[in-house]
Amino acid sequence: MANYLFLRGNRNKRFFSDIAAELIQKGNQCFLMKFELGELLFKSEIETKYMPFYVSKKEYPITDQELLEMPLFNLTYKEYILKKSVKKSELRMYKRYLFAMDQYIKEKKIDAICTFNGYHWLDQMAQLLARKYRLQMHYFEEGLFRPYTITHDLNGINAEASIPRQPGFYQNIEVDQNRLNHYLFQPENPSLKETLGGQILKVAFVKLVSMFGSLCRLNPKLYDHINFWQALNYFATKVVFKYKKEDTFEWPAEYVVLPFQMVGDTQILYNSPHIKTMERLLKRTVKAVTQINREEKRNIKIIVKEHPEDISRNNYSQLKRRYKDNGNVIFVKKFNVHSLIKNALAVITINSTVGIEALAQHKRVITLGEALYNIEGITWNCKHPSDLANVLKTSLNEQVNHALIDKYLYYLRFHYQIEGTLNGCHPATSKNIAERLVAKVEREESIV
Repeated sequence: MANYLFLRGNRNKRFFSDIAAELIQKGNQCFLMKFELGELLFKSEIETKYMPFYVSKKEYPITDQELLEMPLFNLTYKEYILKKSVKKSELRMYKRYLFAMDQYIKEKKIDAICTFNGYHWLDQMAQLLARKYRLQMHYFEEGLFRPYTITHDLNGINAEASIPRQPGFYQNIEVDQNRLNHYLFQPENPSLKETLGGQILKVAFVKLVSMFGSLCRLNPKLYDHINFWQALNYFATKVVFKYKKEDTFEWPAEYVVLPFQMVGDTQILYNSPHIKTMERLLKRTVKAVTQINREEKRNIKIIVKEHPEDISRNNYSQLKRRYKDNGNVIFVKKFNVHSLIKNALAVITINSTVGIEALAQHKRVITLGEALYNIEGITWNCKHPSDLANVLKTSLNEQVNHALIDKYLYYLRFHYQIEGTLNGCHPATSKNIAERLVAKVEREESIV
């Protein structure tokens, strides 16, 4: 049996409390830390601590420089996106919360910490303490086969994931072709489909309450990447976008798909060493495709798919004007990604989950960043953007390894991922996750 500590969930504020309830039934103890005023709107059956009322002026013994060297999303976003310096008061706040968390972890004799994503400053504080006390860290994130899977990893998410990178590992995976064909993007438990529904207004209200709490100093400022008005615009755009018709365009005979990603996302800030903007991504891709078209007398086009979560923040109007007279670039805001990929020669991406969707259709995937699917024989990794033309040309002249890709996808979906819905409440989700958590802790204890 173990003592679990849960830190802030994602948009589904019941996600962690439901998992904890399952763990308690199995004889474990669970504790939940809440940090946002909006979280208090949700009743929890487990022991809960609202940390803003628990924090004192006592500070954890860590230097400002040590904090600045940690991959704290708020600090990174300030530096690269907002171009702002970090105030001493913010670093002081981190030290105070770190001290309070340290005391609570010791008091409750915590064995394992569960968190979401891992790059938020709260997650990084927990990670520091987990290393200090040799505790298990459990990272959760939206699944790779959305919306019916959830990512859970002891190392981290995305490029930090613990999945093997050696192609030989996957050669030994046995594939149940029926499962692969029917349940890659569908749940084996059909009742999970009943949990999906629009929660956008509830999420918006909780977020706005938390922003009000930050303004009134009832909770810390948790997010620097979005303010009150941006949040309103984001949620309004989401509602309107849902009813927008799909874009229309003339299908080119040959094309590659270029999915844009959220510029301020952790995937770009931490896992994309050479490309930090979508403008640069497109510029490099246009240069590479133009070179191939010229050398091989082809007419390959680029279909740019804008990220649906980024539309309220970036409309790329200047970029579209820049390429208005370039017949090789087609911008698409709303269109089914599966359909876009279907006849594409390749998908060029930094590290988007669109890469997984492309692999599911046995397409060539060229990556420009660090990704969990950077595996020889499965994708083509471009080490530097200047070499993109050569890598793309090589991929177009090589065969796709269907068998190896199927083994890789099968391992991801049916061994690595957990079946469940992140944004909907279903008992099967919490049950599946609780079983995985217990198995991980028991395995760790057996090793020790």
